Amino acid sequence: YSGGVRVMVDKLYDLTAARTRYAKSLRLAMNGQSSASRLLDVLQPYRIDEGGCPVRIEYHNGDAKCELALGDKWCVALHDGLLEGLNGWLSRDNVLVEF
Repeated sequence: YSGGVRVMVDKLYDLTAARTRYAKSLRLAMNGQSSASRLLDVLQPYRIDEGGCPVRIEYHNGDAKCELALGDKWCVALHDGLLEGLNGWLSRDNVLVEF
């Protein structure tokens, strides 16, 4: 012991792994002009089988509003590339990582 501060670490995560592990959900607001096929194309490269973040969709159009939870097979890793792609398509106000 040198008299300095010591840190004991059980697990160490990079930013993507920490976001994915501790996020409650990825919430996306979409309207009637949004494309489901484009959403699948954006999410596909970031899907992970185990330990991913659930995706929830808030869908609204002029007549109705609902919230949909995508199935377990559509849980994602919260990489910067995914968030940037979603923010560029849906706008920052419509993409929220909930903790």
